[in-house]
Amino acid sequence: MNSKIALVMGGGAGTGRATVLAFAREGASVVIADVNEKGGRETLSLLEAQGGTGLFVAADMANTADVQRVVEQTQSTFGALHLVSNNAALGAPNKFVTDLTEEEWDRCMGVTLRGVWLSMKYQLPLIEASGGGAIVNVASVSALRGDAFQSAYSAAKGGVISLSKTVAVEYAKRGIRVNTVCPGGINSGGMEFYLKKMPEMRDKVLNVHAMGRLAEPSEVADAVVYLCSERASFITGHDLVVDGGILVRSNVIDL
Repeated sequence: MNSKIALVMGGGAGTGRATVLAFAREGASVVIADVNEKGGRETLSLLEAQGGTGLFVAADMANTADVQRVVEQTQSTFGALHLVSNNAALGAPNKFVTDLTEEEWDRCMGVTLRGVWLSMKYQLPLIEASGGGAIVNVASVSALRGDAFQSAYSAAKGGVISLSKTVAVEYAKRGIRVNTVCPGGINSGGMEFYLKKMPEMRDKVLNVHAMGRLAEPSEVADAVVYLCSERASFITGHDLVVDGGILVRSNVIDL
């Protein structure tokens, strides 16, 4: 990935931060976009500490002007864009579908689904003008199996998968591959916050994974970077599940 320019939307923490650092280790220059300025600048410092080249742009993935500014600053600073991970997402409260408010539904959709569409809308022309590349959108196993009390999030992530497959078809002959990854539980700040609030859920959350543990952010990031690499040059429209065996774990026999 030497001489390639990568962009990570939602690169200020967790999997996004791990993806930034993974791209940098492969030799790419990396643009970090995040609504959390403190987290984004911390990621940039970590990238530079390992000898990488990067740029931080404060941006809300659901805001058109912000997304446009990220792409414009990428072009003005580096002159190109080749690799993208659209990682930002926003959940909704754990509620029955009938108890969700319209505002809660719209807020989740606005970042998690609309934000991915909006990002690709402005990223794709620059990637094409740069000679092609790859996009990996981060979905979730929630999109594949449906999680109780997570109707908005599951629906939004399902939309990310369908949207990505559609764009993969549209751009396959234009030199751009588009794939998704579907993580299970990730050992990150969001999960830690959830488990601190509900410690009684820790064993249940771990045991839903056949491997009995959460993913490290770097394990998901490695999947993203692989799909962006030339090693995946004939892969597009694919959904790579990185879930520690959630989808294959038996609900009947505890091994």
